[in-house]
Amino acid sequence: MADLLPRLLSFPSSSPTAFEDGYNLHVREFIASVNELLPATIDGSALKLDSILEHVDPSIHSLSYLLVLHFHGKTVEKSPHTVAASDTRLGGSFWARCLLFLRTFDPVQVRHAANEWHKLVGYVARSAERGNKPFLAVRPIRDAIIRTELSSTLTTTHVLLSRLCLLARTYTLALPVLDHTICQFSTTADKPNHQQNESEIDITADLRLFGPQSNLSHTDHLRYFLYGGMIYMALKKWNKARHFLSIVISSPAINSVSLIMVEAYKKWVLVNLLEKGVVAPLPKVTPPLSIKLYKALAKPYDALASTFVAGEAEKLRGEAEFGHSIWRMDKNTGLVQQVLLAFRKQSVLRLSSTFAAVTTIDVSRRALSGTMDTNATERYILSLAIQKQLSASLSHLPGESKPSMLRFSTAGNTQSTELESDLEKRLLLQQQKLSLLVHNIRTSDIKLELGREYLDYLRRGQKHNEGMSKDGGQSGKTKGQDIDPDLDFDEDMMGDMH
Repeated sequence: MADLLPRLLSFPSSSPTAFEDGYNLHVREFIASVNELLPATIDGSALKLDSILEHVDPSIHSLSYLLVLHFHGKTVEKSPHTVAASDTRLGGSFWARCLLFLRTFDPVQVRHAANEWHKLVGYVARSAERGNKPFLAVRPIRDAIIRTELSSTLTTTHVLLSRLCLLARTYTLALPVLDHTICQFSTTADKPNHQQNESEIDITADLRLFGPQSNLSHTDHLRYFLYGGMIYMALKKWNKARHFLSIVISSPAINSVSLIMVEAYKKWVLVNLLEKGVVAPLPKVTPPLSIKLYKALAKPYDALASTFVAGEAEKLRGEAEFGHSIWRMDKNTGLVQQVLLAFRKQSVLRLSSTFAAVTTIDVSRRALSGTMDTNATERYILSLAIQKQLSASLSHLPGESKPSMLRFSTAGNTQSTELESDLEKRLLLQQQKLSLLVHNIRTSDIKLELGREYLDYLRRGQKHNEGMSKDGGQSGKTKGQDIDPDLDFDEDMMGDMH
């Protein structure tokens, strides 16, 4: 401990030249030296951990604090199960230290140990799940993601957060992260080139990357968007749920599709019915093989959707009852029940295209298949009007024996004003998303230019152009005489990418 503690407190250096000369090299040397000293001091004991970290401020020495916590957690996981469970229990010393770190860490320092940071978040998530209290880890992990400005870069921590929110049913807490469009995926192009001169490294650009993750897999990508779609479904945000699920079902596939993709397709079919009451076409980028497999593996869902669109109430109820065991096995029973309710609403709304006014008796007979009496029909119509899903008025005719009359109304000034206000908000949101997309496209272009594939393409293109200049003669010169050759080459590249 006599050697370890002074070393932990030596970073960050108070010298102003640390950031000017060999900063990244200094950080790597510091991490290596601490990792050499930790095994001789940290043995998995909570007392040893406290005796060291009580002298270290996580907001000032964030990197040192993280390295100690990570090594302790790794040591405890290798211990017998009973020891590990007691040491990482909720409310224990290690748990409290982790939460303190996630609330106060400096993202500028922690970026140099991104993998350790992600693993520490994993310790917190597993401890919460092991204690059957996943909600205790949701807010700390969500706030930690926001602190690192990782909301637009997919990481395994995103998957952990969405899973914990589903387990704890704290759906709204995930929205600050889910609502951010994922524009970046960690790749090897993000890794700094250690052979590069330290003075040429753009430190501010490196801060945005927070380091690539070596263990981020294709399955993590699918799970994040499936979990995110399920969270939006729980909040009845059907449009966003459909978008997340469409990303999963249109993911690349060669010889087969994963169970995650099939599950996403089943939910996607139901969400389309709940959002617009239609059988939507699959995304154009969906592989043809995937489409065939989806249709073969999800026939009951496609049959239910076709019956819904056909408007056959009795047949729809029969399809729902016939596939009850399937919905239950897939854990989609609740969604199917909502589809039946959505069909009832669509049936009432469809009357407005045929009638200007209709009695509640006719509404019950034509749209509700006689499943409701007059009073229940009136209450149902009023509920649709209160939720602003139906633009109509309900009036009682003279005489107690006469039924109420439902009159469908055209869009009024109030509704038009609300629509304009909603449209303006959506346009502003789309403008912000487009600005972010342009920024990330430029960032991706820079990353692609550093990749081996792009450099190989440049070499092939140069050989091709040299061959054309020898064989093409005057025709090649006439075709491109007023065009910058570099610009022409970039256009060819984009054509190949499309």
